[in-house]
Amino acid sequence: MAVVVRAKTVVTNAPDVAQCGVTFDALEMFADGAIVCENDAVAWTGRIDHLPEAYRGAELQEFGDCVIVPGFVDAHSHPLFAGDREPDFAARLRGEKPPLGMLYTVEQTRNALDHPVQFWKHVEPRLRMMAAHGTTTLETKTGYALHKPGEVELLDLIAQHNDESGLPHLVATFLGAHALPPEFLNEVDYVDYLIDQCLPVAKAHGAVYADAFCELGFFSPEQTRRYLVSAREHGLRLRVHCDEMSFGAAAEMAVQLGVDAVDHCNYIREADVREIVERKIVLVACPATIAYLDLPQRAPVREVLKRGGTVAFASDYNPGTSPCFNLQTVAYFARKLFGLSAAEALYGTTRAAAQSLRIDAGTLRPGASADFVALRIASPDEFGWQFGGNLAAAVFRKGLRAA
Repeated sequence: MAVVVRAKTVVTNAPDVAQCGVTFDALEMFADGAIVCENDAVAWTGRIDHLPEAYRGAELQEFGDCVIVPGFVDAHSHPLFAGDREPDFAARLRGEKPPLGMLYTVEQTRNALDHPVQFWKHVEPRLRMMAAHGTTTLETKTGYALHKPGEVELLDLIAQHNDESGLPHLVATFLGAHALPPEFLNEVDYVDYLIDQCLPVAKAHGAVYADAFCELGFFSPEQTRRYLVSAREHGLRLRVHCDEMSFGAAAEMAVQLGVDAVDHCNYIREADVREIVERKIVLVACPATIAYLDLPQRAPVREVLKRGGTVAFASDYNPGTSPCFNLQTVAYFARKLFGLSAAEALYGTTRAAAQSLRIDAGTLRPGASADFVALRIASPDEFGWQFGGNLAAAVFRKGLRAA
């Protein structure tokens, strides 16, 4: 049964255009526009006065003061954790070393996973909150158990809830190489353990991607490469945290492997930018993390765009370095920190993010999943201007109202 959703303006993102300097006209924009949803998918988009005769008797839902855009795609998130890290935040404000750190989150998450049903009841409200703010697809990482039983349990939770009503669609990423767990004294032995025990079973438990935190003090390019090569041999696609806090040649290693996405990249070099663009790898920038940590260097977003590359903007939602669940706020930081237009920021939180995940999302072309959000803004040019609240009047996933 078809449903017609009408709005003041509809932006489809359907045309195949470059991100740099893109306009809403180039992304296809209809004033007094409408979307026809049928069988979970977009059947038609256009001006309401051009609505095909076959749909003129269909149910009509009106959002006359809103702009409809494709549902947001968050290409980098860590929502599967227990415990909070507010003391770390408070310590940073005092100029002190954070007292807890990632291994505190690992301890809390391992304890919570002893009761997985209760753990999910703790996590689910976060995901619903993300959905309510317009995120319809969420790359969802493991990485806070750091042993086989817990990491498998996290993958199983993602698989059990990856298409649940009221939640974003979840794309599972195995992040076993997130930090060195307390049972291991060095990264070589731990990577051996991941290769021997975890990567062979990750895909069977729903993992689509493997990821690693390739950063000084965490995993070296050499050990990350070993891990990622094994992950690919076991059928996983690849994405990597690269050069977030300092330069460590992580992006160079990742580019040579031909990963789908390089994330963070605050300290990459000009040669890395060139290779990322030439190999059509998506840079996933995390501006809320930069703002939260007051990082002195930012990903070279404009340079990548000027060369014809593609940049996604993700929340990096996690308890320690970016407790930001709202891609509307991320769009604001993307515009402020990188000097983007509203259209470039929308592209980055929809189409580019979907490209980084190699999924068909982030557009409202006919045949695409009917995932979209009605925003309480007067014009698409306001996207990423107002922040700090929720401008989503309604969120649709597969043509049904999810929030």
